[in-house]
Amino acid sequence: MATQASSAWLVHAGQIAIDEQGDPLQKVPTGLSGITYLPPASGDKRSVALLTEPHDLSWISLRECLASLSERNFQSASRAVQLEHWWRNHRYCGACGQALGELSPQDLSRGELVLRCSACPAHYYPKISPCIIVLITRGEWCLLARHTRSKSGVYTTLAGFIEAGETPEQTVEREIYEEVGLQVSQLRYSSSQSWPFPGQLMLGFYADYDVGDIRVQEDEIADARWYHYKNLPSIPPRGTIARRLIDGFVSGFDQALVSED
Repeated sequence: MATQASSAWLVHAGQIAIDEQGDPLQKVPTGLSGITYLPPASGDKRSVALLTEPHDLSWISLRECLASLSERNFQSASRAVQLEHWWRNHRYCGACGQALGELSPQDLSRGELVLRCSACPAHYYPKISPCIIVLITRGEWCLLARHTRSKSGVYTTLAGFIEAGETPEQTVEREIYEEVGLQVSQLRYSSSQSWPFPGQLMLGFYADYDVGDIRVQEDEIADARWYHYKNLPSIPPRGTIARRLIDGFVSGFDQALVSED
């Protein structure tokens, strides 16, 4: 397959183009039509190629290749998928109904990703939805939940969208009480992750159990229970912030044991 020299993520309908070995294509094949190119993020050398048609290529969802991508490549691919979702779902102006044009070369030359309406002053930037994700701890135990929408049976941390007027800390307390009926204290920010399904920014926290008995929100949570750090159920794969929170909790005890030896 002949390719162009530039390195890019090829994205169509939320999926990434892959080669014969099942790995993401590194370069854009020659002869493809209907491509919109976006510049790479600062510090990244890989641009984004948005395709209007699937062409004769093989495709894979970002979830399916999560475990095989490095953290840096996942972040780069996440940006590509998020931008394609924004571009594909903003074809008309929400203010006046006019069809939106393509991205302006002038805006792109300034590194500005924006779709502008030619008939009114409205313009549209990629939308990011902030969310919290939290692991509740109780000494050597942590609370993990299985969501009703989960088909894998994985137990994971709690998460939810930040609502208008809320701080992330308020969202942590509200989501925990709504989903499992517990009150917590000692909230501690851990780290964040871009999560392009379709455009979340996950803010990771730890929280200490305070009071309450587990009472699940049945339309959201199928099961929730306390697990000892040495006896965990099936948990999310590496590369996810949920797994990072769980691994951080477990490693704290492992390091304590090493220091005691």
